[in-house]
Amino acid sequence: MVEENLRLKKKKATRRELSEAAFQLAVERGIDNFVVEDIVNKAGYSRRTFANYFSCKEEAIASSLTIEDYQRRDEDRELEGLSPLSTIELLIERSFTIEKLKRLHQLFSLSRSHPPLKLYVTGVIKEIQDDARKQTSEDYGSEYPDAYYHLLIGAVFGAIMPILDGSINVPLPAGESESKHNREFSEYMKTVFSKLREGFH
Repeated sequence: MVEENLRLKKKKATRRELSEAAFQLAVERGIDNFVVEDIVNKAGYSRRTFANYFSCKEEAIASSLTIEDYQRRDEDRELEGLSPLSTIELLIERSFTIEKLKRLHQLFSLSRSHPPLKLYVTGVIKEIQDDARKQTSEDYGSEYPDAYYHLLIGAVFGAIMPILDGSINVPLPAGESESKHNREFSEYMKTVFSKLREGFH
């Protein structure tokens, strides 16, 4: 069992290192200016190892946004007693850190100049949404109809994605906690959840 856990950890670490190398190369050079060979050289693995995890460089780049970054941790026991919407609000507040928002924004930007990447980025976002819906549904079960969780998660992510793809002009948070950008983003998210509360009871 211990050996199996270590093997799984090693696999996750290898996948993460390859995807991180791919993402960094995409940011530094542009997607069209590097190949898989560059990724494996940067990460320190073989091309065969890359093929065990990814079908192409676009999949590796998109996978730098890993679902594990957004999954709930054991310390979230204080979420007990909250409504599904309040639970999601708190989890998003914790999960969508400045660095993760910045990465999401970079991936959307890269997708605009390289359309094949968009398919894989969309796939990762859907995984995150599906996992959030599954976790929420498991927590609240039959208290709400199954369609409620789909609508709720879809509405929340539907409000966040236009910021990341540049469809609406709400600046992403910056590093300084009291910056104007941080306040604008925070106010936008408060408005989103306030409006959702009016419709989701």
